[in-house]
Amino acid sequence: MSVWIAILAILRESWLTLQAEKLFKLVLGLNLLVIVAYASIGFDDTGVSLFFGLSHVDSEYVHAGTPLARTLYLGIYSAFIVNLWLAWAASILALISTSSIFPSFLKEGAVELVMSRPTRRATIFFVKYIGGLLFVAVQVGIFTIGAFLAAGWRIDVWDPMIFLAIPLVTLFYSYLFCINVLAGIITRSTLTALLVTLLFWFGTFSIHMVDDVLSTRMIEFEETADRAEKRIVELKAEHKAAAAENDTAEADDAEHWMQGPQKEAETARTAIDQLAPWETVVGIIRTTMPETDRTLNLLHRELERDSEVSLVDLMAGRGFEDENEQTQEMDEYEVAGRRKMKEENEIPAWRIIGKSLIFEVIVLGLALWIFQRRDY
Repeated sequence: MSVWIAILAILRESWLTLQAEKLFKLVLGLNLLVIVAYASIGFDDTGVSLFFGLSHVDSEYVHAGTPLARTLYLGIYSAFIVNLWLAWAASILALISTSSIFPSFLKEGAVELVMSRPTRRATIFFVKYIGGLLFVAVQVGIFTIGAFLAAGWRIDVWDPMIFLAIPLVTLFYSYLFCINVLAGIITRSTLTALLVTLLFWFGTFSIHMVDDVLSTRMIEFEETADRAEKRIVELKAEHKAAAAENDTAEADDAEHWMQGPQKEAETARTAIDQLAPWETVVGIIRTTMPETDRTLNLLHRELERDSEVSLVDLMAGRGFEDENEQTQEMDEYEVAGRRKMKEENEIPAWRIIGKSLIFEVIVLGLALWIFQRRDY
């Protein structure tokens, strides 16, 4: 019983320390402002209203009661508010607030007081770690309650999957916070721990972006080569038919027009051969890193699962009952982007989260090992 009392005391102390931070109140206030802005978007019979009706966008397709209204509203929440606000701006503020947890704890006087309690070092370590994650979990929890109520009010959708943002954003933050904890224990410096974490975050983001760009370009070149090779087959058939009929002019034309697709296919295949080694190297590097962006994308995947039109199509002006837009051909880059998105959405959630948690366990294990063996 005394051990649990000590654990609760440490957890309460961590929580009260974070709650006392001015940034906690600042993030809470900003969260409420973002929710109010989100709730200010509404739909009526003629289109979309903004800022509680102060502005209006007429739309024949996106209005009250349409599936596109649901796609747009939930897409704004998952793809923009969660990915940009909670995962970037709010996470940076959270890192600034929580980076001091271990360095401040390891200062002379504070650590000796806690160590005097009948609690194992591993327990103290994980209680402190969970205390840091509470900062994010509580903030996201309050935020998602507001988003849930806004979606119910504006589009009459009471989807509990909206609350999936709580574990996913907390997981996303834990990938960064474990690096912060390790750096804080090694250096005992809040500023150094914060800078190391931001550098790691930037490096992870850069590798993910490069990997995505390389993959998309590879798909684009494959689409180009396939299209060119298909055209070559057609022209060869025309050349063969013309030759069989002794139509020299038609055969020459087919052979002449074949040169363009042949060059296009050759160029695309050469580009694929040049990019393949780089894609492999970057892919290997990515496997050693947590899947920050893919973890967050799981929310968007779930909320868009039953939608007739994806947010990407909606933003691109597709999916409407307009024949010209429906029959509009996409270029290779758009096709590649669509294929890349489909491949990303087919990656199992257990693989994304499992690989990231393995990384986190390794980092936390190293941090705990150092924490347990240092003299305090």
